[in-house]
Amino acid sequence: MTTRSRTVIAVSAILGAFLIVAGIVVLAVSLIHRGGGGPQAGGSASPVQASPPPALTTSAAPSHRSSAPVTRHTDCVTSPHSCGFPDATNTGANCSSLAPSGSLTVTADGAVVEGKNISGSITIQASNVTIRNDCVTSSGIYPVRLVSGSNLTVEDTTITGRGGGCARAVEPAGGSTTMDRLNISGCQDGVQMYDNDVLENSYIHDLAFTGGSHNDGVQQNGGSNDVVRHNTIFNPHNQTSCVNFTTDFGPVSGITITGNLLNGGNYTVYSRSGGHGNPTGVSVTGNQFGGADVFGLLSADGSVAWSGNVADSTGQAVGQ
Repeated sequence: MTTRSRTVIAVSAILGAFLIVAGIVVLAVSLIHRGGGGPQAGGSASPVQASPPPALTTSAAPSHRSSAPVTRHTDCVTSPHSCGFPDATNTGANCSSLAPSGSLTVTADGAVVEGKNISGSITIQASNVTIRNDCVTSSGIYPVRLVSGSNLTVEDTTITGRGGGCARAVEPAGGSTTMDRLNISGCQDGVQMYDNDVLENSYIHDLAFTGGSHNDGVQQNGGSNDVVRHNTIFNPHNQTSCVNFTTDFGPVSGITITGNLLNGGNYTVYSRSGGHGNPTGVSVTGNQFGGADVFGLLSADGSVAWSGNVADSTGQAVGQ
C-alpha cells in the first residue's frame, strides 16, 4: 500500500468519525427541543405539558335577540334596548321558528313546555313547570294560567292577546311564579301577581283598550313579597297604570319596584288602599319614568320608599 493510499484512508476515517459525532449532536439537540431529552442533573424527567382543554361554551342566544351595547341613558322610551332595557329585540321567542300547537293542559310535575307556537292557551295543574321559548296567541281570558300547583317559571316567551278577550297574559293563581324575558301585548293587563312572584327583564306594551278597560301592566290586589325588576312597561292609555298594587281583596306588603322603564297610565304607579288597609313595605327605586302619565307618577296611600328615580327625558331625579 502506498503512502498516498494510507493518507486517503486516514482522512476518510477522520471524516467518518466527524460525521458520526455531528449526527449524535444534531440528534441530541433535536430531542432536547422536543422535550424528549433524558433526566436533568439531580432530578427526574420533566413532564410534558399537555395543551389545556378548550373552554366550554354556552348555547347561542336566539337569533331574534340583540346584544347591542348601551349607547344612551335618556330618551329610552323611543328605543329601550339602546339604554339596556327590554323591548322586542331581547325578549320573547322567534315565533316563526317554532312548532305549531293547539291549547295545552300540563298535569305532570316538573314538565317543560318548549319550542311551541301555540294558538290557544296553556293551563297548568302541576308544580315546578317551566314554559320556555314559546309563543302563545290567544283570544281567551288567560293565555297562561296556573290553576293549581306552585313554582311556575315562564321565560323567553311571547304572549299575544287577540280580539280584546284577554284579561291578563299570565294569571299565576298565587303559586310563586317567576316571569323572565317575556314579550306581552294585546291583553287588558300584562300580568297578575299574588305572593312571592317575580317579573323581570320583560316587555309589556300595546295593551288592549276598550270602553271598560282599566289597563295595568302589572296588577296585584292582595299579596306579599313581589318583585317587579328591570322591565319595560308602557301604558299610554288614560286607564290605569303601569304598576298597580291595591288592597282590593287582601293586604299588600313587601313590594319591590326597581330598575324599570315605565311610561303612561293615569298614575304610573299605584300603591293604594282598596278596603284592606294601606300597602306596607313598598319601595320604588331606580326607575326611569317617561312623560305619558295623565296625573302624575305615584298615587299612594301610606308611605312608599322612593329614591333614585329619574325622568327619561333628562336623567334628572323626580319626586313622587
